[in-house]
Amino acid sequence: MNQALMLPVLPELFALFISAAVVSFLLQRWARWTALGGAVLAALLALGLWQIDFSRPLLVLGGGFSIDFGAPVEIYDFTLQLDQSNVAVVVISLLIGAGALLLAARRHQSRLFPGLAWLLLTGYTLLALMTSGVRSPLFAAPLFLTMLAAVGIFALQNGKVTDPSGPLRTLLPPLLAAPLFIIAVWYIDQIPLNPQDVTLTVTAGTLLGVGLLLLLAPFPLHGATPAAAETAPPVAMLLVILLHQVAVLHLSAQVLNTYPFVALNTDWTLWLSWLGLLTAVWGGAATVGARNAGRLWGYVSLLDWGLIIVVLAVPSLRSWTLVLFLMCLRVISMFTAAAGLVTIEAAVGSLEMEKMRGIGMRMPWNSAAYLLGGLGLVGFPLTAGFAGHWAALLTLAEVDWRPAAVVLVASGLAVVAFVRVARLMFGHISNRTIPRERATSAALAIAALAITIGVAVAPQVLSTVIGKALSAFG
Repeated sequence: MNQALMLPVLPELFALFISAAVVSFLLQRWARWTALGGAVLAALLALGLWQIDFSRPLLVLGGGFSIDFGAPVEIYDFTLQLDQSNVAVVVISLLIGAGALLLAARRHQSRLFPGLAWLLLTGYTLLALMTSGVRSPLFAAPLFLTMLAAVGIFALQNGKVTDPSGPLRTLLPPLLAAPLFIIAVWYIDQIPLNPQDVTLTVTAGTLLGVGLLLLLAPFPLHGATPAAAETAPPVAMLLVILLHQVAVLHLSAQVLNTYPFVALNTDWTLWLSWLGLLTAVWGGAATVGARNAGRLWGYVSLLDWGLIIVVLAVPSLRSWTLVLFLMCLRVISMFTAAAGLVTIEAAVGSLEMEKMRGIGMRMPWNSAAYLLGGLGLVGFPLTAGFAGHWAALLTLAEVDWRPAAVVLVASGLAVVAFVRVARLMFGHISNRTIPRERATSAALAIAALAITIGVAVAPQVLSTVIGKALSAFG
């Protein structure tokens, strides 16, 4: 085969991403249709990338042309390459983007949202595909995440003049982590010059470990999630938070695999355990005082994220399998809750609980989607998160039963909060001007409920996804 006729796929892939963003910005007047078209495009790209066989990355076309899916591309001294170690991250990000664009098409957010979503997908895909460079891409990741967080702020603001404190807090973790990664570069460069000096390894590992902790945003850097969930559109919050967390988990796996002294020569796992536990406990306890449905969603999201951080504290194949399982269930539960919240917010005009009194009588399916999605983040039985939370608690109890008991109590408090919300939503209706849910929104909520209940009954359907993703994280 003539090498001149081999076409690398990455330039065409990024050209497609950027074209989708440009078209979405140009056709703002038809933002709902661009969001729907973007959702279809992202889903098709995810399906196509998932089917690639990297043992035979060449796709032969007519006329003597062939497409090389594994061909590297050089951009600004960084090498980008699509391979088995990162394709799962790209596919998961595209599926998250497809779901968010689908919800945005159903209930239109800002006209800028489809374009911003494609910019975020382009940036996070670029970050996932960085494999090498003059300097390791791992050290440039916090700076890149800072730029992506800045783009995410515009999506969270939704083109409105509202309290910016929640969206702006998303900038703090990458801004604080970037200097630590840069200083760690110097110490790592000194290790080959003086391999007997253990302090260099310990210092570099400590800097990288603290930087990763900051990017994971546990307690006390957790404030961005509930604050953004209260003021931002549920679709934007869903997209920004999940894309960032998938990228940070992938970055953590890369750092631990490349520099094992981060876990071996420092107290990184101890820090993860305590801060993850505090995050889960705070998320569960704070649900008791929540008076906003979005903020309650943000708190239970923190509880679930804290549990993932605690499980991440054990650097082994088993822990990464469980982390990926919990993350997949998290995505499903977050989307189920968001599907209900989007319609409820459009009907009521707010997510204040008092204004939602009796809304379950007018919108039963969307109300049920919000409740079961939120309870899935708590690990309630017959929800998507039940199997993952139960497996995580059993894993923790094997080491020490006390952290598992604390997380279980925090989950119980969150369940009580959702019981209170359920009584309010399906109680006496106070605002009879609330319209009844339309067939399309009800169908979307039913589909989300079917997925979350189906995964709860048969969680093994995710085994193929987790098995393929392990090559990127394990």
